[in-house]
Amino acid sequence: MAKSTARNKMGRTKLIALLALMLALTIIFCFVPIQFGPITLALMILPTLILAQVCDFKISLFMGLMMGLINYIAWFTTKAASPIAPIFQNPLVCILPRVLIAVVAYWSRIGLEKLLLEKWLGINLKPEKAVVEEDDEEVEVQNDEIDVVITEEVVEDFAPQEEMTATDDVIADDEVEETELTDKEKKAKKAKEIAVRQVVHLVSTALGVITNTVFVAIFTLIFFNNTSLGNTIINVEYILAWFSLNFGIEVVAFSLITPPIATAIRAAKLV
Repeated sequence: MAKSTARNKMGRTKLIALLALMLALTIIFCFVPIQFGPITLALMILPTLILAQVCDFKISLFMGLMMGLINYIAWFTTKAASPIAPIFQNPLVCILPRVLIAVVAYWSRIGLEKLLLEKWLGINLKPEKAVVEEDDEEVEVQNDEIDVVITEEVVEDFAPQEEMTATDDVIADDEVEETELTDKEKKAKKAKEIAVRQVVHLVSTALGVITNTVFVAIFTLIFFNNTSLGNTIINVEYILAWFSLNFGIEVVAFSLITPPIATAIRAAKLV
C-alpha cells in the first residue's frame, strides 16, 4: 500500500514537472516570437500539441486555454506595436482557435488509436489495473500465503530428478525455439505499435495545426474583412498570402517534431 502511494505521488510529481516545463516554453514562445526572415512560426502551439498526444483531455484543454490567454496578453504588451495587433486582441481570433487545437489534436489522436491500435493491431489501450487492498493486514496475510506456496514450489524443484533422456533434450530444444520465436514476434509487434503510434501522432498534430490556422483565418475575415490596418487592407487575398507560407512550414515542422517528443515522454514514463 505504501509503495503504491509512493508511485502515485511520483507520477503526479512527474506530471506537474512536465506541465511546468511546457507552460514555461509556451510563455517564452508567446513573448519572444521566432522569426526566419518574413516567416514567423507559431512555436507557442507546440507544447499544447505535445501534451495532447500524451495526456488526458482535461490537461490538454487546460494547456490550450493557458496558451490562448498568455498569447492574448502578449498582444496587449510586447506585441502591441504590431500592425496586426488589433486582429489578435480579439479573443475569438486569439484564444478560441488555441483551445480548439487541444480539442482536435486530442480527440483525433484518441480516434486514430482506437482504429489503428485497438482494432487493427488488437492492442488493449486500457490494461486492467491491479487491485490494491486497503487493509494492510490483509495484504500481509496474502503475501505470507504466497511466500509459503513459492517455498513449496522451490522445494519441489530441488527434489531429486531422473536424468534427462535424449527425447527430453529434443523437447527442451523445441521449447527454446518456440520461446525465441515468441520473443521475436513480441518485438516485431512492439516495433509495429511504435511505428503506428508515430503515424497517429503525426496525423493528429497536423490536424491540430490546420485547426488553428483555419479558425484564425475564419474569425479574422468575419471581424476584419475589408478593414484597413495602417497601410494594409484585410481581405481574402491578404489572408491567403499571410497564412500560406507559415501554414505549410508549421504543418510539416510540427508534425515531424511532435511524434518523437511524445514517444520520448512515454518512454521516460513522465505520464
